[in-house]
Amino acid sequence: MKKLLLVMSLCLPLGSFAQETVSLNDLSFWKPTGKANWQIAGDVTADLTKNETMTAQAGKGILVNLPDANNRANLLSAAEYGDVDVEFDFMMASHSNSGFYLQGRYEIQLLDSWGVKKPAYGDCGGIYKRRKFIPQEYLYEGHAPRINACLAPGLWQHMQISFQAPRFDAAGKKIANAKVISIKLNGYVLHENVELTGPTGGPISEDEAPLGPFMIQGDHGAVAFRNFKVADLSGKPAVMAPIAYKVFYGKFKEPKDFLSKKPDATGTINTLSWDVSKQTNDFAQIFTTTLDVPKAGKHSFEFQLAGKYYVNVNGKELLPDAWTFSRDKRFAEMDLPAGKVPVEITVYKTDGWMPPILGMWVQGPSFRSTAYHSLASTLAGPPADPILLDAKEPIVFRSFTDLFKEGKKLKRVVHSVNVGNPSNLHYTYDLDNGAIVQIWKGDFLDTSPMWDDRGDGSSRARGALLTLPDSPVLVASADKGTSTDTPAEAAAYRPLGYDLDANDLPTFRYKMLGSDVEDQIRVTDNKYLTRTLSIKNPAGQVVRLALGNEISKVADDTYTVDGKSYYIKASGATIESVGAQKVLTVPASEKVQYAIMW
Repeated sequence: MKKLLLVMSLCLPLGSFAQETVSLNDLSFWKPTGKANWQIAGDVTADLTKNETMTAQAGKGILVNLPDANNRANLLSAAEYGDVDVEFDFMMASHSNSGFYLQGRYEIQLLDSWGVKKPAYGDCGGIYKRRKFIPQEYLYEGHAPRINACLAPGLWQHMQISFQAPRFDAAGKKIANAKVISIKLNGYVLHENVELTGPTGGPISEDEAPLGPFMIQGDHGAVAFRNFKVADLSGKPAVMAPIAYKVFYGKFKEPKDFLSKKPDATGTINTLSWDVSKQTNDFAQIFTTTLDVPKAGKHSFEFQLAGKYYVNVNGKELLPDAWTFSRDKRFAEMDLPAGKVPVEITVYKTDGWMPPILGMWVQGPSFRSTAYHSLASTLAGPPADPILLDAKEPIVFRSFTDLFKEGKKLKRVVHSVNVGNPSNLHYTYDLDNGAIVQIWKGDFLDTSPMWDDRGDGSSRARGALLTLPDSPVLVASADKGTSTDTPAEAAAYRPLGYDLDANDLPTFRYKMLGSDVEDQIRVTDNKYLTRTLSIKNPAGQVVRLALGNEISKVADDTYTVDGKSYYIKASGATIESVGAQKVLTVPASEKVQYAIMW
């Protein structure tokens, strides 16, 4: 019988340690333009109602482009890069247009694409087209993003780009095209492994090169950047020496059962592989080698093994002894000196139902994640086919939902309702709190965790996800600042389920603080959610529209929440400070309506 899955992971994103944060306290990272459209600011705000309108406040930390008729220069970095990972936050003004060029030649489009249902190559996150003149301009080979993950103008968005430069031989002839390894927008993968056969439109040169600068378009519309991080990954990877191995046969429960024994087989191999064993189960293996590290610094390790194993690097424990399934991965980081560093991997396997596998990847401060195992060694544990659920029409799906923020699990919602819409705007509702706990754009659900193997009952959002506080919306005035997870008993909350309308969209019903509530959430203009609360016998309660560390008013009825991550649009709202938090409320009445825009 299969055992329950135990996933041991430190959840460390590969490459994060190698990044250098670009100072935006001045323009020293960039070449002088001789124009005034590029500025350093302390804050920026975009007007949702006015095209290409952005205002900047004095200070440091934000790079902003405010072009006018006489100042419309592009901005180029002083340094040049080959293989590189770059990430940044950016904000678009309404209807604004810009672009971020890798090596000054390959454009990733930045555009206000809010509400676009079927994005094209020219929408936000698209890889722009190449161009020819035959004799007029002819565009070809653009790559549209998989989904529209673009947020509303005036909100901070996050882009992550992993790029591989073109390759050239000793004579300077190109032997491999440039490649976009991946692009993520607001946490969603838009592109993977896209070859770029040549420069896209508007490059610094039509000739390709091993190195080139970043370039940001400054001649189109207002755009701002912050949290700009770069990882230069053009260095050569660490080299693994020949690997000595020992193999022991038997049903071993602990390392002490075989460490003192004489090995049944020994030898040397050039790449890691589990198949030094003559059998697929009931064995133990010890691999001993060194990594010749080219540059001192933090290194990230990724392992995928079947059974129990532990790893020591440079004489220290990197990963403790733990059991994992064939598809599980474990991650760890360690500061390593330059030069030869010893590595020892000890694995023992006694689960015959589980296929053997052994994979090891390392990424250093100047090189990408590199495999140190044979291809065949990881073919034994292919990933399971995902079980995906689309929302080609309105759909309601019940499951557990795990809430995360900044990579950390907050809680499991056990009575969640996931509501999907063909507009590609979706939300999850917690029946235990009467709360919208997450909203997202893009594809609907990955139900693999629910059904794969024994499953754990949960599903996961597949798009650009925003997690919201799991707190009741209707509260007593004295409780308006109460943080998440208000107990249902204390809040006098009783769920009454939900009804489906003619379009199969739910209206949630519950009793709260002596009032009967109908809670209806609908998509408006394919852009945002409108929430309508019908409250019978309101009695001095307040409707809590938002709860966060920061809430700011940007227009008469529009507010940004938590560092401009989303908008609340409501009439007659009030911002108050309650302890360390901000709360946005309106008085409860028979009908309360507001919009959640992101």
